[in-house]
Amino acid sequence: MSTRPQTLQDVGTGVNSLADFGRSFRDWLHTLRGFSSRAQVVRSIQEEPPRLAERFTEGLIADAWLAAYAELLAGTTRQPVPEWAFGPGRVALSPWFADDTPGLRALALIRSPLPFARRNLFTPSVELPLRLRAGRPVKSWDEKRRANAERQRRFRKRRQRELAELRSLMRSAGHKSTRS
Repeated sequence: MSTRPQTLQDVGTGVNSLADFGRSFRDWLHTLRGFSSRAQVVRSIQEEPPRLAERFTEGLIADAWLAAYAELLAGTTRQPVPEWAFGPGRVALSPWFADDTPGLRALALIRSPLPFARRNLFTPSVELPLRLRAGRPVKSWDEKRRANAERQRRFRKRRQRELAELRSLMRSAGHKSTRS
């Protein structure tokens, strides 16, 4: 049973071809869909992925792609871009186009997001399945269950204290009424 990559560093682990990279990267995009906080996104792009240029022919393209995505996500979440994303070897040596059709090449030149264009990567669109919500991050059912149990314990203690105070007041009121 394999698990999906949680970080860009995980994406490059065990990848030995462009096809492997594509599968691993798509799995990471799926993981990214579940993120609900900026902190999760930052953790996923913070560590430098292994270099893929030495592993397969298109590895330099994959290295540049990972750096471009890290910069794009950092900009989207208004966080600093990880330093590794601007390191040497994170730029394609010659322009790379996602599609070689002349019309789509022209569209890619116009529409490529800046983090991709500055790395010589041209694509008419970039999938960014990020849906951050305002407020608190999403909690798992287990976290919710524990929080609810703790809230119930606090409620019961508070009620026990109130009841004890009420009994104490009734006792002291009972003593006063018998004296009058």
